[in-house]
Amino acid sequence: MAELPVDRVTPSPLFTYCGMDCFGPFYSKQGRKEHKRYGLLLTCLCSRAVHVEMLDDMTTDSFFNALQCFIAIRGTVRHIRSDRGPNFVGAKNELGRALKEMNKEKITTYLTDRECEFVMNAPSSSYAGGIWE
Repeated sequence: MAELPVDRVTPSPLFTYCGMDCFGPFYSKQGRKEHKRYGLLLTCLCSRAVHVEMLDDMTTDSFFNALQCFIAIRGTVRHIRSDRGPNFVGAKNELGRALKEMNKEKITTYLTDRECEFVMNAPSSSYAGGIWE
């Protein structure tokens, strides 16, 4: 058996290294209307702690909102591992574009401690995310 990745065995604050996946749909009721909702499961790779956020739909914007709520509650995240869901790929691309447009001199010191890196599994290999799948 191969050795575990460094982010799984290095002691670190909770949710510094995490894996995520979406689940659902499930239906919620508001008044007389039924709405389709999804869940975003985030799990700490070191301690296996779990955090769940609700998504209104499977779009990149909805994912960003849930990720901002997660970071506001749990603190900064260094690595996020996920499969290649369309909302995750869109979020990774959008973050890359946003970082290129920012003023590098002003935020370099801010990002050195808080930069979040997306690590995605190879296409069609959901078995690689065994912890959070």
